[in-house]
Amino acid sequence: MDAKFHHVGYATKSMEKSVQLFLSLGYEQENAITIDKVLGVKVLFLLDKNKNGPRIELVEDLVDAEIHPVNTILNQRPGSYHLAYLVDSIEEFSVSNKLRAISLCSPALVFESRHVQFFLSRDQGIIELISNTHECLCGKNE
Repeated sequence: MDAKFHHVGYATKSMEKSVQLFLSLGYEQENAITIDKVLGVKVLFLLDKNKNGPRIELVEDLVDAEIHPVNTILNQRPGSYHLAYLVDSIEEFSVSNKLRAISLCSPALVFESRHVQFFLSRDQGIIELISNTHECLCGKNE
């Protein structure tokens, strides 16, 4: 089963400050900020204008959300915290690669409600798998 690299995720306390930094590093906004109340975050993607660097995903907690996943990450290590890949089946890929789920499989607004799930890899740290389809092929929510 193949996986295609999609982005590097960065946790941030301030979307505005992070955007300014990445703009000065030669990035540009790929989309408008997406507010995802289900996941409790706002998300913005940035692309390197020179096509030398990876796609960057900035993620900030929503102030009024019931959950604050980014704050948890920022308390451990600010900055980049995951690599994301597109896969046909989250379940098949995670099982065949012995990944341990650390989040529920959920639709993500920024990906047009395709499902995403976060995993921990002993060798690679946190990996986000993004479904290539709108079908829920996540398997168990552990």
